[in-house]
Amino acid sequence: MTKWGCDLKGFKFKERWSNNAKSYDDLLILAVLGTVCGLFSGLLMAFFYAVIYVPVRYIMASDFDAFESLPVEWRVGLSVFSCAVLAIVFLLLPSRLHKVGVPYVVERLNYHHGNLPIGNAVVQFFSAAIGLAGGLSIGKEGPAVHIGATLGSYLAEKAKLPQYGVETLLACGVAGAISAIFQTPLAGVLFAFEVIFFEYRQRYVLPVLLSSVIATLVSHNIIGPLHIFSIDAITSLSLSLDLFFACFVLVVFIVFLSAVFLQTQKNLWRLSSLPVWLRFALVAVATSLAAVYLPEALGSGYLSLSRLLTGELVVYSLLLLIFVKTVLTALTIGLGIPGGMIGPTFIIGGLTGGYVALMFDSTVIDIAWFALIGMAAMMAACFQAPLTALVAIIEMTHSSQVIVPALFVIVLACLFMRVFFHQESVFVERLRFMGVSSNISAFQRYLRHHTIKPVAEEVVLLPMIVPIERVKDLASSMVDYVVFKNEDEWRLVRRIAVLDVVQTLDMGPQKWLVVSNDKVSMSLDKALISSDITVIEEPSSLETVLSWFQKTGQSDVLVSLPGSSFCLVSRHRLDQFLLENDEE
Repeated sequence: MTKWGCDLKGFKFKERWSNNAKSYDDLLILAVLGTVCGLFSGLLMAFFYAVIYVPVRYIMASDFDAFESLPVEWRVGLSVFSCAVLAIVFLLLPSRLHKVGVPYVVERLNYHHGNLPIGNAVVQFFSAAIGLAGGLSIGKEGPAVHIGATLGSYLAEKAKLPQYGVETLLACGVAGAISAIFQTPLAGVLFAFEVIFFEYRQRYVLPVLLSSVIATLVSHNIIGPLHIFSIDAITSLSLSLDLFFACFVLVVFIVFLSAVFLQTQKNLWRLSSLPVWLRFALVAVATSLAAVYLPEALGSGYLSLSRLLTGELVVYSLLLLIFVKTVLTALTIGLGIPGGMIGPTFIIGGLTGGYVALMFDSTVIDIAWFALIGMAAMMAACFQAPLTALVAIIEMTHSSQVIVPALFVIVLACLFMRVFFHQESVFVERLRFMGVSSNISAFQRYLRHHTIKPVAEEVVLLPMIVPIERVKDLASSMVDYVVFKNEDEWRLVRRIAVLDVVQTLDMGPQKWLVVSNDKVSMSLDKALISSDITVIEEPSSLETVLSWFQKTGQSDVLVSLPGSSFCLVSRHRLDQFLLENDEE
C-alpha cells in the first residue's frame, strides 16, 4: 500500500485540481479514483467473504449459514469460542481501536474531515469475521461500510484531494462495499447518500455510481452471482383491497419489531461502561441458548427464509423465530459485538412478511411477495432509508412488480416510527447517545465544498536581496503583495510600498543598497517595514482555513501551494466571499 500511496502522490492531483477548478478535469480525476476505489472495494469484500465462509463451509459441508445442521455442542462451542476470542482481542487492543462500524464512519466524516484510521478498519475486518464465523446474529454490511469508507479515505489522503474529493471517495468506498456484498449497485449508491450523508448529493453521483458498478462486477466474477431465493414461481401481483389490508397488518408487525429492535439496543447502550469480557459473556450465553433451542436464529444467512418459502417452517415456530432473531440481534449489537444489522433486519422482515402472508388466503397473498415487502420495510424502518430498501429488493430479485405495495408498507412503517415512536435511524440514535451530531450545518457543508481558490490572492516571491532591475519590474505587475524570507521568518509587504522605496533612489544612494554578484541590489529587510506572516500547508477546504483564523486570531495567512508557490488568504476576503454568496 505504501508503494501505491507514493505513486498517487506523483500524479499531483491536488495541484491539478486547484489549477483546473473551473473545468471538468476534477470530475475526471474523481471518476478515475472512483474506479480504483470500486475495484479495491470489490476485491476487499471478496476477501472478506472468503475469510468468513471458506472455513465455515468446510465445517458444515452445506449452506454457509446452516448452523442448525451442526451438532448442538458444535453450535454452542462456536458461539462461545468466538465471543471469548473477541473479548480477548478487545481487552488487548487500545481503546481508540474499539470504535468501528457505521456510526464511527459518520462521526469521522463530520468531525475529522473523513479521515478514517486504517487500524480501526483492520479491527473491524477480523472481529466481524470472527463473529460471523462463530454464528453470532450479526451481518456483514456494517463492517463492509467501515472497510469501504476507510479505503476511500486512504485513496483521498494519498491523492491529496480537497475536502469535496475526500467526501466523494468516501461515498465511493461505501457504495462499492455495499454493492459488492449484495451485488446491488444502485442500492449501494443510495445507501451512501441516505445512511451516511443523510441527503442526496448530486455532485457526487457519477464517480459513486462508477465505483458501485465496478465493485459489483468484481464481486460477481470472484464470488459468483448471489441469489437470496428464486422468484421464478411467484405469481403476478393483483392490487386488490385485500392485498393492501394485508400490507397494513404487515406495517403493524414491522413497526412493533423495529421499535423492539431499537429500544432494546438503546437500553443496552447504557451498559457500555461494563467490562468487555462481561458484555461479550452475556452475548455468548444468549447465543448459546439460541443455539440449543432455536439454531435457525444463528448467523446472518437466508436459509430460514428459504425454508419458509418451501413450507418447512410452521407458523408457531416462525413467530418465535422472528421474535428471538430480533432480540438476539439487538442484544449482540447493543452489547458491542462489531457487526452489521442490515442482513439480520432483512431476515426478520422477510420472515415477518411470510408470517403475515400465512394469515391470509394463499389465493390473494403470495408468501414470496410478502417476504420481499417485509424485507424492504424492516430495513427502511430501522435505518430510515426507504429508497435504499426498495431498490435493494428490486435489484436482488430482478423484479419490479413489488414496487407499489412495498412503497405503501415502507412509507407507513417509516412514518409511524417517526411520528409515534419518535425514532430516527438506529445509527442516528447511536450517535445521539454518544453526544455526537449525525449531520453538519448547511454553512459547514458550504465551506467544505469550496477550496481556498476563490479567496486566495497571488503574491510575488522574492529573495531578501533582490536586483534593482527585478524590483522595477514590479511596476508592471498586477499582484498586490510581495513575500520574502528573512532567516526563518516569512515577511509580507505591499508591492506599492516596494516601488515607493525604489523612487527614493532619485534622492541619492540609500542604506539598503547592496552589491551582490556584481549587481546593485535591494535588501528588502533594510528597505521596508514588513510584517511577519505564518505559513501553512494548503488546507482541504474553506472550513479548515476559517477554523485556523478563529483559533489563532490572525487576519492573514500565507498558504504553501504545490510547486513551491504561495498565495495569501485574508480573513477579510474570506468574510467578503461568504457575505457575497449568502446574498445570492
